[in-house]
Amino acid sequence: MKTIFRIIDVMNHALRHAVGAVLGVMVVTVAIQICVRFVLPRLGIVAAAPWTEELARYLLVWAVFVGAAVATRTGALICMDSLPDALPPALGHIVRTFALLLTIGFFALLFWLGLRWVEFGLAETSTVMALPMAWVYAAMPVGAAVSIVNLAALLFERRLERREARAALDQDPAASIV
Repeated sequence: MKTIFRIIDVMNHALRHAVGAVLGVMVVTVAIQICVRFVLPRLGIVAAAPWTEELARYLLVWAVFVGAAVATRTGALICMDSLPDALPPALGHIVRTFALLLTIGFFALLFWLGLRWVEFGLAETSTVMALPMAWVYAAMPVGAAVSIVNLAALLFERRLERREARAALDQDPAASIV
């Protein structure tokens, strides 16, 4: 099981770097747009780069969906911790598990809807770059699928941690007294 967690962590590490690269390209693209729109006209140079706005928008979509998916691995997304923390540990664990399962269900729905959007996007192209919109819409099911994998890994890790803690208590009952 630890090998599977390691593979998932390597995937997330690679995706984190990919999102960083996408954000870097976005910054360069927006900088080009600013120069073309505001700086060059002041110098008397007429130029146009309409592709920059479209590219930046589509890169942002990918960065958000994949970035949010990577954040699910570490539990960095917004969540309500105060209720499970206020409950007894066993009940808090049940509430957290239920919340994870509910979140997996949400991302499964998002995955299914995303596939429908990709199918819809096969017949469309972007206005300026003539890019198939299916590539843009694919960010939704890809992000949802990675989120599901990461949430399932969190779920199984928590279960293993509880098992290991119980096994340690069974071996040394005095440890629970401290």
